[in-house]
Amino acid sequence: MSEDVPFAVRRGDLINRAIAIFSADTRFPAGWLEGSLADGSADSYSDIDLHLSVIESAWDEVWNGRRGVIEQVAPILASLDIMGVFGVGCLMAGPVKLDVFFEREGGLASRPRIAVKRLWGAAEIYERFKIGDDLGDPAIKFALESNVLGLLQGATWPVRILARGQIETFLFGEILLVETALVPLMLLETDRRAFHRNMFTRAKLLPAGRRDECARLVDRIETSVRNGDRAATRDVHIELFQKLCHLARAAFARYGLEFPPRVESEMVEFYKREWPI
Repeated sequence: MSEDVPFAVRRGDLINRAIAIFSADTRFPAGWLEGSLADGSADSYSDIDLHLSVIESAWDEVWNGRRGVIEQVAPILASLDIMGVFGVGCLMAGPVKLDVFFEREGGLASRPRIAVKRLWGAAEIYERFKIGDDLGDPAIKFALESNVLGLLQGATWPVRILARGQIETFLFGEILLVETALVPLMLLETDRRAFHRNMFTRAKLLPAGRRDECARLVDRIETSVRNGDRAATRDVHIELFQKLCHLARAAFARYGLEFPPRVESEMVEFYKREWPI
């Protein structure tokens, strides 16, 4: 990770400003990073996941004035509250991508954490954290099943899209299928957190051979569309679909799930029979 890249320089400067400002504010007894900057998977373009511990007596004041709190560090260009947590996703002046999560001091032990990079705060605060790299089988099974079955139930989409003449949409969908389905299934072979990692960093975590395999598939998809070769688009999609089914079937077996027994054969026959040529 090069710290000379302008994006990384701005990111480092913002983190340093946040430390200087918030560590001097008694409402925030601790602050730390999570995400890729904490678990070692970051690169020069990774964003910031900043967590702030908030004392109970200041909670309402801080949360109600959360954007003002954040803008002590830098102006916010655009922001949106993050659903399901006390957090704000921000694009900061620079630009810098910053997500800020506010956590009640009394609730720091309430959830597991993958990795933490301490910025400030007493050691006893961090001793409360439940830190561990493993998510547990139930969380992995849920993510695996949801992603794969969601993909399979919509598997007629390439034929429908091409039949409507939406070539660019087909190309987008095929590349997205590689990035959001094939890549995490490949990564799950060696990384139990595959479906819980940032989708923009998963591919670079694959072994070199797997990355090359994905790159070759994407190149064939792009070439078939560029050449207007519908038979080639069909053939590469069938290959992609069968790779997905092979990987998913093996993953389902590892986690005690039942892979739909007829879906692969029937969908391949459908593609061969009804692909718009």
